[in-house]
Amino acid sequence: MLRLPHVCGLCLLLRVWQLLALAPFRFSREIGARCHRYLTLSAAIRLLLLTSVAPLLLHQSSALYDATNVRHSVVFRRIALGTMAGDVIISLALLGTHLWNRRKLADLMNGLAKLHRHQRLSWTYTILLWLKLLLSLYEVLCNVPFLQRTGGRLPWPQLLAYGIQLYVQHVSSVYANGIFGGMLLFLSGLDHLQRKQTGLRQLLQEERRYLCLAQQFIGLSEGGIFLLVVGNFINILANMYAYMTYFVQQHGVPLTISNYCLIVTLQLYALVLAAHLCQVRHSRLRAHCLEVGYVPEGLTREQVGTGKWLPKLAAEEVSLQAKTATPFPLISPTGSLKFGVLGLFTLDNSFWLFLLSYAMNFIVIILQFTLENMKRTRV
Repeated sequence: MLRLPHVCGLCLLLRVWQLLALAPFRFSREIGARCHRYLTLSAAIRLLLLTSVAPLLLHQSSALYDATNVRHSVVFRRIALGTMAGDVIISLALLGTHLWNRRKLADLMNGLAKLHRHQRLSWTYTILLWLKLLLSLYEVLCNVPFLQRTGGRLPWPQLLAYGIQLYVQHVSSVYANGIFGGMLLFLSGLDHLQRKQTGLRQLLQEERRYLCLAQQFIGLSEGGIFLLVVGNFINILANMYAYMTYFVQQHGVPLTISNYCLIVTLQLYALVLAAHLCQVRHSRLRAHCLEVGYVPEGLTREQVGTGKWLPKLAAEEVSLQAKTATPFPLISPTGSLKFGVLGLFTLDNSFWLFLLSYAMNFIVIILQFTLENMKRTRV
């Protein structure tokens, strides 16, 4: 039977991280991830240069908007510049954090690479990862029509500043793709571990290794996830304000803003959904470990809980099976996987529902405020 090549995309993500200085270390399959002084120096110089030219980039971006057809809209101009400034600040903070924690990041990458060698992504998770990568690529390509319309009549300093600004702005998107890929790798490993036919001791040992690696992953990424969630949510609310203002005043649909809000919402939801599924899979794995350790052979956990096994087996026989099946001392999974972010919130579906309800209330407030202003202006 012909087997298709399995290109999971994680190796491509790692190379892109190295290209953007999100992973300031060398990596090879034989040695793994190792920090190098020249790469560290190069990443530090790049970070200092980008930080020093960031005010100039924003100034040139402001001049670029003055030279285009959106100069009449003060609201759109301010929101666009605020979105750019927020993305640049988040990207510079991510680059600085990874440069500071480069040794811990290299150790984490070695653990993830070892996990990837033993358990590759399934086809389902591979397709999801590539869809996420293509969505980020589509976000970059959305800037092409703007450059085609206005690129010929803009001076080269503004075009250069716009290109550098796009580079810095999409560092956060590449970072989110890496976090999403790591979560999918954990999901694939947890699914494989739950299906694996092995003894209780080995099952608990592998579960403990997965949990330690996941906690290391969460500890290094929770600051970046906080910046991504808060920054993206504020950008969505700001662009929703611009969208509703334009819709009420002009009676039209701004495709650029609606497209941007849809892309950012999908990216944010993909991150929250992957974290939620990791927590659900780990809770199922814990239940599976308890079932293997404490449920007598030939019975299920539901049968033991409801007492349906009583007519089938005598009490002495069940007691004997339970004693032989249960190890001593009693052992069980001692930890739970939670994608907590700085102790403020946990990435799961309840948190996503909270964001969604807050956004809906914000839309209602915007509509009421805009309609009241329209009534006053007519009077």
